[in-house]
Amino acid sequence: MSIDRRRLVTSIAALIGSGALGTISAATGQQALKRVRLLLNTSFSGPQAWFLLAEDLGYFRREGLQLEMTTGAGAYTAAPRFAGGAFDFGYGDINALIEVAAREPAKAPIAVFTAFNASPSTIAVDADGPIKSPKDLEGKHIIGHDTDVALRTFGAFCKSTGLDRSRVRTSGSWGGMSGMVEQMLGSSEVHGVFGYVSTLVASIAASNPGLAKRVRYIRYADHVPDLYGSALFTTQRKLAEDPASVHGIVKSFNAGLVALLRDLDAGIASVLKRSGSSRDVEMLRLVTTLEIEMAHAEGRRLGIGDVDDARLDRAIALIAATNGLPRIPRAREVFVRDFLPPLSERVTSLAK
Repeated sequence: MSIDRRRLVTSIAALIGSGALGTISAATGQQALKRVRLLLNTSFSGPQAWFLLAEDLGYFRREGLQLEMTTGAGAYTAAPRFAGGAFDFGYGDINALIEVAAREPAKAPIAVFTAFNASPSTIAVDADGPIKSPKDLEGKHIIGHDTDVALRTFGAFCKSTGLDRSRVRTSGSWGGMSGMVEQMLGSSEVHGVFGYVSTLVASIAASNPGLAKRVRYIRYADHVPDLYGSALFTTQRKLAEDPASVHGIVKSFNAGLVALLRDLDAGIASVLKRSGSSRDVEMLRLVTTLEIEMAHAEGRRLGIGDVDDARLDRAIALIAATNGLPRIPRAREVFVRDFLPPLSERVTSLAK
């Protein structure tokens, strides 16, 4: 995948509302900071760069908040783990949140900023192999982590593409992403790998760059356009009893994204302060996320953070139907836009 960072930064910088960074509140002076606990989707990585940068720039502190971040075990695990009550905010997959809302409505978190306006999920296949379309997956075997978003939303992919789910074998694997790709390319028994495009691309670049040209991606965003991806969420109690903290977190989170797009290198520096990963790998992971997972054309109209109500309703109904949920949650059980900064202060698109 070819990444032109200069073109990306130039194209998106023009779409950021003027004065976005100037709206950050003044420092809180001697006021005691309020501790808030944030559960992340994974360990520290490039796609989290904007809120790590926001922390380093002091944006959360300027809102009177002391942010404590806990690394996670995957985007799909964040909402179920969050429902246990140990955290104030979480960052993870909104489809998992839909599941929790359907099964445990009293404990379910509610999203307040939807970062990924396109599904990040994909199925990696042999670029020279026989799989050219979703229908070609029938009779094949796809592997992935048991909690991978692509695996957990595969039913929605099948329903949207007319793929017969009963004719596709799926199984879990806890190997590394690049290792699973190598297994797929060297085996007649494995035909695809579930994952995020950004994660797969970066994993291959880190361990075996030569594989990049041998892999093609069947992207969920191209075939299941109603699905959203990762979102910032909070507790129902926090929304009701401490809306000021919710406003402060969302404002800082958004300002961090604006700051990141002005200086990608600063964002990666914030990642590397917390991670021993490669700079080039994390930059690739970040830029791929910006180009694919946050570049839905809807962003031009709604801005990053918001959702289209009709699309979200369809996504909720699709996940409920294909994941066997006991009920269809209402949209406001899944997402509320009440705490979003004005559109003029948000990124209005990352699409080229």
